[in-house]
Amino acid sequence: MAEAAGSIERVATELAGVFTRITNKLGDDSAIDTFEQLGVHFPDEFLTEPTISAARLTVYGCGAELRPLTQQLAAAISSGDQAAVAGASFALITQFGRVVEALPELANALATAGPTLPGITAAQIAELNENLPRKIVDLLVADILQLSAPASALLLVFGILERTFVPGDATNPSKPPYERVSVHLDRILPALTNPVGHLGTLYGWGTDHFDAGRLLLVIEAMVAGLGLPVLFTPGTATEPPRLQIFAFDLEPTADGSGLKVAVMLRGALTTTFTFPVSPPTWNAEIGLSGTLPAGASGELRPPLDIELTPPAGPFEASITAGLKATPPTPFLLLGTAGGSRLEFAGLSATGGMKLTFDPGTGKAGGGPIAEGEVTGGKLIIDTAGGDGFISTLLGQLHLESRFDVGFSFTPEQGLRFHGSGGLEIQVPVHVELGPVQLQAIYLLATIEAGKLPIELSAGLTAKLGPISAAVDRIGVRADLSFPGNGGNLGPADLVFAFKPPTGVGLSLDAGVVTGGGYLFADPDRGEYAGVLQLEFAKFLAVKAIGLITTRMPDGSSGFSLLLVLTAEFGGGGLQLGYGFKLIGVGGIIGLNRTMRLDALMEGVRTGAIESVMFPRDIVANAPRILSDLRAFFPPQEGTFLIGPMAKLGWGTPTLVSVSLGVIIEIPGNIAIVGVLKVALPTEELPLLILQVNFAGAIEFDRKRIFFFASLFGSRVLTMSINGEMGLLVAYGADPNFVLSVGGFHPSFAPPPLPFPSPRRVSVDVLNSGIGRITISGYFAVTSNTAQFGAQADLFFGFGGFGIEGHIGFDALFQFSPFMFIIEVHASVSLKAFGVGVFSISLRFALSGPTPWRARGTGSISFFFFEISADFDITWGEERDTVLPPVNVMPLLAAELLKPEGWQARPPAGGAPLVTLRALPEAESELVLHPLGTLFVRQRAVPLDIQVDKVGSEAAADVSKLAVSPAGTGLTKLSDAEEMFALAQFQNMDDAAKLARRAFERQHAGLELSPDGVAMASQRAVRRSARYEQSVIDTITPPDKPSESFVNYNGTLFNHFMAGSSVARSPLAAAQRTLREPAGQRLTVTGDSYVVARTLNNRRLSGPFTSQALAAQDLADRVADAPSLDGTLHVIPASEALS
Repeated sequence: MAEAAGSIERVATELAGVFTRITNKLGDDSAIDTFEQLGVHFPDEFLTEPTISAARLTVYGCGAELRPLTQQLAAAISSGDQAAVAGASFALITQFGRVVEALPELANALATAGPTLPGITAAQIAELNENLPRKIVDLLVADILQLSAPASALLLVFGILERTFVPGDATNPSKPPYERVSVHLDRILPALTNPVGHLGTLYGWGTDHFDAGRLLLVIEAMVAGLGLPVLFTPGTATEPPRLQIFAFDLEPTADGSGLKVAVMLRGALTTTFTFPVSPPTWNAEIGLSGTLPAGASGELRPPLDIELTPPAGPFEASITAGLKATPPTPFLLLGTAGGSRLEFAGLSATGGMKLTFDPGTGKAGGGPIAEGEVTGGKLIIDTAGGDGFISTLLGQLHLESRFDVGFSFTPEQGLRFHGSGGLEIQVPVHVELGPVQLQAIYLLATIEAGKLPIELSAGLTAKLGPISAAVDRIGVRADLSFPGNGGNLGPADLVFAFKPPTGVGLSLDAGVVTGGGYLFADPDRGEYAGVLQLEFAKFLAVKAIGLITTRMPDGSSGFSLLLVLTAEFGGGGLQLGYGFKLIGVGGIIGLNRTMRLDALMEGVRTGAIESVMFPRDIVANAPRILSDLRAFFPPQEGTFLIGPMAKLGWGTPTLVSVSLGVIIEIPGNIAIVGVLKVALPTEELPLLILQVNFAGAIEFDRKRIFFFASLFGSRVLTMSINGEMGLLVAYGADPNFVLSVGGFHPSFAPPPLPFPSPRRVSVDVLNSGIGRITISGYFAVTSNTAQFGAQADLFFGFGGFGIEGHIGFDALFQFSPFMFIIEVHASVSLKAFGVGVFSISLRFALSGPTPWRARGTGSISFFFFEISADFDITWGEERDTVLPPVNVMPLLAAELLKPEGWQARPPAGGAPLVTLRALPEAESELVLHPLGTLFVRQRAVPLDIQVDKVGSEAAADVSKLAVSPAGTGLTKLSDAEEMFALAQFQNMDDAAKLARRAFERQHAGLELSPDGVAMASQRAVRRSARYEQSVIDTITPPDKPSESFVNYNGTLFNHFMAGSSVARSPLAAAQRTLREPAGQRLTVTGDSYVVARTLNNRRLSGPFTSQALAAQDLADRVADAPSLDGTLHVIPASEALS
């Protein structure tokens, strides 16, 4: 036999020992005591009763055979005789089964002969026999766990081990008091993965039905098992339960949601308890330390947070527990000593709680945490000692894989492995088995809900003529669980199933046809994907990417499909004329798939957009391509995608190429995506390379159009070029315009953009180890501003010396009168070993051009000395650069004369009661309904506010415009509104241009109605409803006066008319709605502003529908009363006091 026992021998030996203990408990010396621990005290006749004795002897005999069979297995393993190993293993497993089968036979014998014993009733036997084999096993497991006090104590708290005292019957000797023991293996996984939730299930912790008494009783048993002083006092009708543990008192809080904690320490305490556990080289250690004042108290609340309050002054306290294993030789987990095995050199785990004082709250708080590490882990695969078949299969293989595994445990997250959700081991083997090659073996184990999945799989490759295949992770999966009612392994349940491959790859090289593909399968996620690439005689390359999902994002069952298909033509493509050619065609089809525009825009920046537009080498890049497609086009029920694609080129050889696709979402939006590439003068030796990813979209629901582009891999000679641009045109309720090439002015806060904020356009003139020179710039136009800027950065360094500097500017432009302001900043410095030696910096604002003015600060420093000076210089002549003014009134009049600015609308709401005929198209006059309204609006200039200019030209004839009805016949109901960019109509400083919204809603016209219509109301009409009565019956009606018309009672009338077309008409429904109480509704309105006093924000006037109208009202008030200047301001209505 080997010097040290292998894992197979140890497992077999331990199992044999466990089953031998079971049989020993049923021997003559222990049987009566064993059943007394299960609640029944049998008389001495129990040992001689023939039926029961025969059943006990059967169990005992089956167990006695286990040890010699174990010895035979060990001898067979040591000799290397595989046939003997198989035979001994089969015999041992068979004998285990016989022991398990014998236990129910003992229950049957007790049911038959037990009630005949003196003082024993049938009811007692029936209760005893209920799941008797499980009770015996639980009793044995509890006895074994009792050898390890920490493990037993922890299992008690989490309900895995339960001990319940049963008082028995003092008047009946056969019903002694005993402790009912139950082992719940099905609670192990919940305790590991969700401790707080598991405690809530057991004790109501964290719920409104928390059972504090039960939890304190379990904690008492746990602490007593650790050998610490503890006293539990049950609760009474007037007093709550109480637990005293060494230096702490615990009892329920007043609201019953947690535990009150009283600290009984006086002064400082530092002590450590150390005691060995099994195996002998393992030690457990518990430490307590603290400096607590008398009378400190607090609460322990879910999840497991404690908070203590001292009478006065700060304090600190901690409690720690540790487990450390340092075996003299590596601890063998699995395998055989000296052969293939899994072992580790050391194990350490610490846990506890530290209370930290917070001076702000005057309390100390903390929570529990545990962490540990397995060190010196090693997986060894050694075939030197294998049999002939193994040696032939694997050769003289010796592999060692070293690892360290860290883990942590918190109440909220449970058990977590550092860097992984479980155990995953991959062993490369590269073994030839004829046409099949075994590439790798995988062993994976994770923790899932209620079970432990274990996977043993392999990676295979095969070559059959021109076809090569690869299969990844095909094998077997075993799910180990611990159901409450037991399983096929007693308390455990082990289910084996076929593990389908996660991927299958194919490659083909048949001369004329070459290519390959790969299929991915993920049944757990309900996802299947594949890629295929074939090339026919170097003329046509076909690529296909498919993605099928059988599970929707909300977890429900469903189906979605995404297919990308492209075909590229070899030989330079198909000529179209004028130097253009068709290089490829393709398309996208999506069933129950939507389009994420934000992901597409981000894909432009990252380059992921190329996964859609004619991707290259799709077999090698399949995981990345499929990941990008999942992000771009996620599943969504009821949405479909269709997108034609084309790849065009120009020049021979191709100098310019563009891949373009249009993706249509039904229902939904339209997107355009593409890649542009330019290589000059030739693609093989280019001096200029420009490559651009771009994407744009039309969002009909949000009423906006946008476009985003990003340079990548571009250069001029050796100078790389980078940068991005974006365009946004919003035409809905919140219109906007933004164009940016390279970003925005540093002081400008752009509106929310549907694409990333563009990065600066930059050129790396020099980029080497000793020097860098970079030039960058930007240009942006919004509805309020024109922005431009540039910057140059340099750095040169060698040894410990370096020179670095920069120069740049940011500019804002105004067109009438033409002027600009440019903020310039520059600096240069010399450093030696990181210390500044000499530097010059300059920062100023330059405005002009008539006159020029520079105002700013400059400084010079040398070592620790610095000189700075402010300057303000003006030069040049003043010129009038104002554009000729414009007359605004003719613009307004011309706009009001446009027919599209006049609109007649029917009455709002209600039923028209009449049918209107359609007017001939030739008639140009507006026809106004007698109860309708007339809308008159224009988009040239805003009304009722100050108008300083129109565009870049000053207003010559008016400063404020208003429109009102002339004469009689029409009455103003309200103001019509449109969106205006106020920077185009009012003078603003640069700060206001940068801060104001791009567009604001302003008055643009009127809503009119005929005189008197607005005050009209319906007349009350009273009517009598009578019906003609006819009696139809086979029996002759009695003689009575004939009534031709009958009046119905009002209630009966409403009842009989409820289903008629009149009662169901829109008019009747409107009347019923008027009589019903108004329902609770949420109405969303636009922003509103008021003029308020600066002293207390009390509203003076308003609200106004725009900030400009409020500002106009403020200006009018100050003009009328100059003393109000500085005492009023415009604020949102929500911030004002009424």
